[in-house]
Amino acid sequence: MPSRHTQSALPSSRSRYAAKCVPAVWLAAIALAVFAACDTPGVTLIDPDVTGDDDRSFTITVQLEDTMLARTLGWSQGVPDAEVYLMRVGEEFDPIVIVTDSTGTAVLESVLPGQYRMAAYRVLGEEETGPTGGRVRAFGDGRILEVEVASVISLKLLVDRRSSLVFSEVQLAASYGGTNNPGYQWFQYFELYNNGDSTIHLDGMLWGWTWHINRALTPAPCAATEPFRNDPLGLWAYYIHRFPGSGNDYPLTPGQTVVVALDAVDHSVVHPDLPDLSTADFELEGTVDADNPDVPNLPEVGTKEWPYGHGVEPRAHPMFLALPLDLSTLVHQTDPFDARDWVRIPTEAVLDVVSIAHMSPDYDVLIAAPCALPVPASMDRLPRAQLTWGDATLAVQRKVLQAIDGRLVLQDVNTSFVDFREATRSPGTIRN
Repeated sequence: MPSRHTQSALPSSRSRYAAKCVPAVWLAAIALAVFAACDTPGVTLIDPDVTGDDDRSFTITVQLEDTMLARTLGWSQGVPDAEVYLMRVGEEFDPIVIVTDSTGTAVLESVLPGQYRMAAYRVLGEEETGPTGGRVRAFGDGRILEVEVASVISLKLLVDRRSSLVFSEVQLAASYGGTNNPGYQWFQYFELYNNGDSTIHLDGMLWGWTWHINRALTPAPCAATEPFRNDPLGLWAYYIHRFPGSGNDYPLTPGQTVVVALDAVDHSVVHPDLPDLSTADFELEGTVDADNPDVPNLPEVGTKEWPYGHGVEPRAHPMFLALPLDLSTLVHQTDPFDARDWVRIPTEAVLDVVSIAHMSPDYDVLIAAPCALPVPASMDRLPRAQLTWGDATLAVQRKVLQAIDGRLVLQDVNTSFVDFREATRSPGTIRN
């Protein structure tokens, strides 16, 4: 039986932002194989060289997809006070954040055309929950799209859903550097949380990467990878691990977590900034790593073996969690780019997806621009940014939405960009 972990404080009230650039600077990856962080001066969407009287603004309208709920909340015209985030692909800066007016509209002046990452987010304040029976609700949307000046962009917000088993935290700082231990990355982990109302058995469930060629690369352009990335019938994968158990061996009750470590050992002996994962609930099985006999292994069952011998590493790619499946009975397909055997995880078997991506000139320009969708929009609309590369003290954590009967409920609007935040790691504990 895995050990059980605790949850902590209730969510605080939502902060509001003015229409301005946030002054912080992102840290990001420099290269694919060698990982290092560097400070880069922030830039904004404002073009200092623009002259003339041309209209260089564009308008954003924000509405709910659920029109009935919109009427109930009095938002038929649009979503008021929604936070809209904009980031121009290829520029390194914190997102510009603007807030919609009473009609759900926001206008941004002096805009450069190009490809943008754009998201919108709204959480009901306690004083607004009368129409929802006192329940706090969250709404979100996100996309990557081409923006022309003097245009109108419409965002349709999904309402949160009370999902069952979800990713609650992912530690994927690719490697810890330092003079004595360059390239040490075996401290990665992910955490799962039972966000529902009934006990879940983890036995036989699948975890892995989805299709992860999500940039406009010369041998695999976005148009060619679209059938794999955006398949309504399921997620294509070949790096997959399976939870152990025969059906009822590993129950997870509502409000509890499990931590799955890449290597379930005390990494703090390498450096004090690294986590002690020796008490993790599970570890990803590898061929050359040290095995903790007290921690159950997730064997690798995909069509391709991870080449580094420590199990598949959580990285800045879309990751999925799925119900138990016999992979031999599923649809397989060889891709035309490097002849790898992919297996399709049916949509109805997918429990959760988290997408994390590099958002920096080192990737968007030096490597390639991102494709519009890394996974179908029904599963995730916009990845969360991997901001601080190589900082082992940080993790990507799902936001706490509210507490019901003393139990924390995590936010899930199928948009990783607004569902997750970067915060101090806390494997096994849900924190706000």
